[in-house]
Amino acid sequence: MPVSDQIQVNIPADPVDLVVVEAHSRFQHGEELYKQGLLKNARAEFDGAIDLLLDTSRVYQKDPRLQHEVTDLVSRVYAIELSAIRDGDGLTGQTEQHAAIDDLEHLETFPATIDPGLKKEVEDEIKEISHDLPIEINDRVLGLLNYYQNGRGHTAIERGLERVGRYQPMIEQILKEEGVPLDLIYLCQAESAFQAGAVSRAKAKGLWQFMSSRGKEYGLRQTWWIDERSDPEKSTRAAARHLKDLYQEFGDWYLAMAAYNAGPVRVQRAMEKTGADNFWGLADKGALPRETINYVPNILALTIIGKNPGKYGFSIEPDPPLETDRVTVNKATDLRVISEAIDLPLEELRGLNTHILRWTTPPDDPEFELILPKGYAERFNQQITSLPASKRVLIREHVVRKGDTIGAIARKYGTSIAQLALANDLGNQKVLRVGQSLIVPMSGITPPRPASKNVSAAPVRKTTYIVRPGDTLSKIAATFHTSVEKLKAWNHLRSTRLAVGEKLVVAEGTLQTTSSSPPAKKLVHQVRQGETLGRIATTYNTSVDAILSWNDANDLSVLHPGDRITIFLGENNR
Repeated sequence: MPVSDQIQVNIPADPVDLVVVEAHSRFQHGEELYKQGLLKNARAEFDGAIDLLLDTSRVYQKDPRLQHEVTDLVSRVYAIELSAIRDGDGLTGQTEQHAAIDDLEHLETFPATIDPGLKKEVEDEIKEISHDLPIEINDRVLGLLNYYQNGRGHTAIERGLERVGRYQPMIEQILKEEGVPLDLIYLCQAESAFQAGAVSRAKAKGLWQFMSSRGKEYGLRQTWWIDERSDPEKSTRAAARHLKDLYQEFGDWYLAMAAYNAGPVRVQRAMEKTGADNFWGLADKGALPRETINYVPNILALTIIGKNPGKYGFSIEPDPPLETDRVTVNKATDLRVISEAIDLPLEELRGLNTHILRWTTPPDDPEFELILPKGYAERFNQQITSLPASKRVLIREHVVRKGDTIGAIARKYGTSIAQLALANDLGNQKVLRVGQSLIVPMSGITPPRPASKNVSAAPVRKTTYIVRPGDTLSKIAATFHTSVEKLKAWNHLRSTRLAVGEKLVVAEGTLQTTSSSPPAKKLVHQVRQGETLGRIATTYNTSVDAILSWNDANDLSVLHPGDRITIFLGENNR
């Protein structure tokens, strides 16, 4: 049978159906890329699928299919993003980076075989280089110095010695203003190697590795939206003040540094127990944890290397100083909206703002500051400051039907009552009018409810294509934004060979499935000593994300005995 030279594609005649098929194809391609670990490409496909539906919905504003598809696809993408956060692969949440401080826990550096001439060589060198922190040279310090110069630690600190250039002007300015030694910048190297997104095994965070409670003590806010322990400038200010307080308490910088690591109470008790009045005495008696015993000589070794890296075998070029502007954003605004409006790559924007935990800046927070590259503040003020709430977050329209309530609508779309009320200027309005149009934020305020396992089979939509001369599976997959693996699966192909005139399925999507779930039972859990959100979630066979969504009006970043938490049994959001 003769084959036409024209591409023959069996596509839906309805333009909305065509867009829906294309969006589902891009979403499925994104799923494949995500499984392969290609996270950036997966995110691009997910965003492209959603953008395609949103753009079409502006043209066909009353088409109920698009309203449904936008909601469904956003919920599915957000479920994958939440899973990615829990798995630690960084698809949506800020990527957690290795904290240099964790390397000290099992490090054996003393006693060690030290070159007898090394001590004199180092002592002569530090006499020629200015230091504002006392630098004592002993076998513990020399052991760490050797570890970095000739051992496994060489590679570990190399990137930190480059990254210090980004933050050095800012850190030294703040240390100077707070009246503490500038050499304490190398305490930051020991803690995080200058990675603002560093998280330790103990869940300390940021450049200076603040634990949650200590961070709050020094004014670093931690909410569902932000964690200022990862704000470079604010955490540096907090660290400088904390170190200054510790020095005033102990009257010695070595003891102050030990207390920064182990806590002032532990250091004070160790001194009382042993009678030692200095750090080296505590170290020799083994009165402190191994990490702390290594901690102070580690900072001294890093200070010596940092002042003259070339002498110790480090051929590095420090990164250029990071120059930034800070702007106030007191309304919830999607980072993707900001990125597009000011023409700044999204990854760069998120990299500067490691303190933002979600895709969206916090709502109603006059203290929140967004960090931008130097020179972008004016562009931000022109493009974003006057932007109405309806355009600040990815949204969709919901037309109120009989029986709808604010709470039910919020749960349906995975947002919060507060955000719905804010976006629509509802105030204290409790009753909705049938036919009333509501703006629904879609940026990921709280986790959406997944469908229950009682799901009925759904009909399948297919798009087909007639193979023409020169076609390959790869070429066809690229044309229809899918993958070779999908094409082979849809068409039951065992090889990549094609026959001219062969009909292939090139896109496949499903219609809405139906689900049913039993009504949830509400209870209030009273927090007991030592409990965490993870442990509570396990107890009730649910997830931390679900608990946070049920209690979005409360700050659960730190639990205290006696706190009351709402739980819905039967709403299993794993």
